[in-house]
Amino acid sequence: MEMKIRRIMEKLGINANVESFRILAVSLKTVLEYASDLDALSDWVSPILPVNELELDEIKLILSEAERIKLSVRDYQGRVQRVIPRNERRRFSTYYTMRQGAELMASIVKDLYDKEGVVIADPFLGSGVTLTTAIDEIGAERVLKVWGIEPLPLPALLAYASLLHSMGGRREAINVIVGDSFREVPSRGLKADIILTNPPFTRWKYLERDYRESLISLMKSLGYGKYVRGESNLHILSMFLCDQALRRGGLLISVLPASTFYTIYGRGYRSFLKDEYCLHAIIESRSRASFSEGSGFKEVIIVASKGPGRRSTALLRLNATDVEIVHPGVDLHSLPKFLEINWLALFESGLRDILVRVFELGLRKGTLSYWREALGKNMIRGIEMYGPEFFFIPNKFWKISSERGDHLVIKNNEIELAIDREFLIKTLRRPGLYNNKVEVNVDTFMLSVPPTDISELPEDLRIYIRWGAESGAARPAIEAYGRRWYSHVHEQVRKKDPFGRVFIPDKVDLLFRKRGIFANYAKERVAASKNFYIVKDEVLAKPLVGWLNSTFFISTLVLLGRRISNTWTRFLENDYLELPVINPSRETDEITESISKMMDMYLPPLYAQLGEDYRYELDLSIAKFIGIEDPEREIEGMYSSLIDTLHDQKISLTS
Repeated sequence: MEMKIRRIMEKLGINANVESFRILAVSLKTVLEYASDLDALSDWVSPILPVNELELDEIKLILSEAERIKLSVRDYQGRVQRVIPRNERRRFSTYYTMRQGAELMASIVKDLYDKEGVVIADPFLGSGVTLTTAIDEIGAERVLKVWGIEPLPLPALLAYASLLHSMGGRREAINVIVGDSFREVPSRGLKADIILTNPPFTRWKYLERDYRESLISLMKSLGYGKYVRGESNLHILSMFLCDQALRRGGLLISVLPASTFYTIYGRGYRSFLKDEYCLHAIIESRSRASFSEGSGFKEVIIVASKGPGRRSTALLRLNATDVEIVHPGVDLHSLPKFLEINWLALFESGLRDILVRVFELGLRKGTLSYWREALGKNMIRGIEMYGPEFFFIPNKFWKISSERGDHLVIKNNEIELAIDREFLIKTLRRPGLYNNKVEVNVDTFMLSVPPTDISELPEDLRIYIRWGAESGAARPAIEAYGRRWYSHVHEQVRKKDPFGRVFIPDKVDLLFRKRGIFANYAKERVAASKNFYIVKDEVLAKPLVGWLNSTFFISTLVLLGRRISNTWTRFLENDYLELPVINPSRETDEITESISKMMDMYLPPLYAQLGEDYRYELDLSIAKFIGIEDPEREIEGMYSSLIDTLHDQKISLTS
């Protein structure tokens, strides 16, 4: 029996396992309930799966096995993704919508779309749960046609069988296509009145280069070129494809990763939504981060109509038993510029309201300005090096044994070398080394060797370079840069001039479990690795580092930061340029005095500082500078809201 089943599955091109066979059997059994006989069954199913290649006794074997299975096609809609091999799941991002999410989407269709004779579709069909749930909710009699596209045959067959069941066997009204949506939608000219979907979240880097290029070319040819910015993501392009299929006035309801609304690659789609759609609602889930089975992403559901309409967008939160209205209507077209960084900040009403009030006050008074306007583009990323255990000194192989006037003496287990200071640059290595004091004592160096022939370099430096090549410590640089690999750092130093006195970590843990500060300060101009942004402002260095370490700025990071994991977040260079900052033309002495008192202090994790005088004094100096009328009350409210926000995000404040 097992050999027969395996042979059947091989003929059909389906991964051979018990659960896959059960899904096949139940799906064919369901289709047969509406097809007149076995010949009709083969005819109905063959466009999806080559059942016509099976012998009659093989089809009968499948159907006889189906009689023993207690589960229905509906039961298997939530299970089929588990039988898809891991490599295919990753390639096609097969995380299908959970029943609760699908039911919410269906209820929205019922409330917002009351026309008859509609065409309903899902270009990224999966097991068909979004469509079948919606049809069951609004009634099959209202549906003129339903179509969907799925690249994998088994989920496509299951979706087809489920749709037949929902549509009462109206085969002529159902079109399930096995293929690539990006090819099928444009070539077939498919259109719909309602699209309910959960597009693939496949990361750009996992797609083959030729395919990526073909997708970008397609988007440009379809007219979406101005909204595709830099490195994209497949779900963004999927939304443009949905737009291509959706008729004017049509309804779009889609699951999307929350990152769509705060990452750089999502900015183009956010602009597109504002330009071309009426965005009725953004919905998040309180009980779980995602609306997809097995997804590790935080996800939201958007509800939008194609074409102009009302400008307000409701912010909703799905709870275990109801849908909570977080905000009845936000005008996304009139957001303060700094809130454009992260639309999901709109869900955090307490902290959001405080910061919007404070920032708008400061911008109105002129005590705050947008960074780009006040300071210009005075920020750069630090140096990226290949082989840090060679280019950084000290490292895990070499220690500094002594410092002389024009040399640094380094030592490993075997030899001692004197490296000329002209080849060494004081450099911050990684944020974790400087996480408890504002002012840094930089005792690490970066090797910067001009692109000259090795024979022209001092002897000890030549020995060190040979050691790097022979030991493997410099292998990444050799592989990346070839003959003069030892000079790639020097070239970056020459081009970037990566020196400053204020240093911002590239990313930070919102728990601040091991960090007492956010930004660092140096008395002298030094360099930094790629783990930092370097602010190249000399005059405003101290008050600026005061602003960056204030609770006002930390709260901004919590509210607007680009999440890269559950607790890790960051701002990108362009984000800083679009954020408010203290105006350098105003008197900043009190801020400078407050941060100066903290410079040499060994500071505990940030949230242990909220009741301490030194932090309150810094925040008070910032509040007075901005011109807040009742600064003490505003600061206390900010502290409380900051903690509440982190609790709401289910982040523990303990280490």
